[in-house]
Amino acid sequence: MSQLTVSEGNLTGPDFSVSLSRFRRIMILALGKASPRMLKAAIEILRGCEIYGILVAPVQQRSGHVDNRFEVFHTGHPLPDYAGAKASQRVIQAVSSMGKDELLLCLISGGTSALLPAPSDGVLIQDKRRITNLLLKSKATIHEINIVRKHISKLKGGGLVQICPTSRILSLIISDVPGNSLTDIGSGLTAEDPTTYNDAVATLKSVRLWNATPPRIKEHLMRGIGGELPETPKPGDKSFAGVRNVIIADNATACLAVKGALEDQGVRTIVLSSCAEMESSKMAKLLASKAFESQSDPVRSEAVIIGGETSVEVHGKGVGGRNQQTALLAANTIAGLNGVVIAALGTDGVDGNSLAAGAIVDGESISRAHRKGLDPRRFLAKNDSYTFFRRLGDDLITGPTGTNVGDLYLKISLKEPISQ
Repeated sequence: MSQLTVSEGNLTGPDFSVSLSRFRRIMILALGKASPRMLKAAIEILRGCEIYGILVAPVQQRSGHVDNRFEVFHTGHPLPDYAGAKASQRVIQAVSSMGKDELLLCLISGGTSALLPAPSDGVLIQDKRRITNLLLKSKATIHEINIVRKHISKLKGGGLVQICPTSRILSLIISDVPGNSLTDIGSGLTAEDPTTYNDAVATLKSVRLWNATPPRIKEHLMRGIGGELPETPKPGDKSFAGVRNVIIADNATACLAVKGALEDQGVRTIVLSSCAEMESSKMAKLLASKAFESQSDPVRSEAVIIGGETSVEVHGKGVGGRNQQTALLAANTIAGLNGVVIAALGTDGVDGNSLAAGAIVDGESISRAHRKGLDPRRFLAKNDSYTFFRRLGDDLITGPTGTNVGDLYLKISLKEPISQ
């Protein structure tokens, strides 16, 4: 938000400028894990303007003091809940009653999809909770998960735009999605949606969840396929003429910050990718391969950074997440290597259903685990990576960070002392 300014009646940011004189007042929707900080910055930037709105943040995240111009909701994440349904209804009421001479300013960040579920008519919040849980435990990518979400929601997939009567919507977005696809960040509240009801059903079938899908969701999707329900708005829809979506931070932002910090310590660093998307086992193999490659240079310290998001098909009932799963798989592969560490962590500070952001491993992790009587294979089979790393003391605990730009994966090879 630091790149935003108000000068001579214009709200200016990266590659956009909005004349505020056109609008009687500004409604702000601050949504997601970064919503409290984004709203605080917006209030400061827009001081002197007539503003009001709604903040929706995770239930476990304190929003701090918000003045009485804003309604505050704390709702469930990663699984939607009744508080989220209530917040959704309030957002729908507020936005649909806006005047044409008002500006809608959306501050969108990671977690919005779960925090603002807005189930479609005929779909209950417990149905959305059930299918979300199933999808998160499957091998479905975030794109595939959001295809389904958008077709069982009133607001996702551009639905927010269609209920808004104002002539202008500006969305400032912190991306937590590999590749920064606007239709996937927050499930595309203010973006056209190229996917269809057919795609949603095909996705559920491809990840073998169609039979387990709640009946009300099945019925809703089939009605959509049959033309009984309107599709999400597609690219070129005229209702988006006054919509501007601007990404103000993403995974590349975090990767470059880490790169700068390491290089300040004298570590040669490359960012391999900031939009990787793969299964955790493949990410672990990639990190391990980079660890082995570094053995060929006996002199120089170096680091490799990969940003993005992995997926895990969950079979066990343990505690953990995709980052700790990746770290544990990598630890098995690099066992015995000297001078190499691998870390995997979520920038939001929360990995899966655990209290950790991720974990850090080296060539001695597995041998230390064995000395403590910990069998990595058992913990992997139970998807219980958090318990493994907690007992080993190699979990990374940051607490919720108040933002989310996806995950970070690092391989660091130290061949010389880090400069001070």
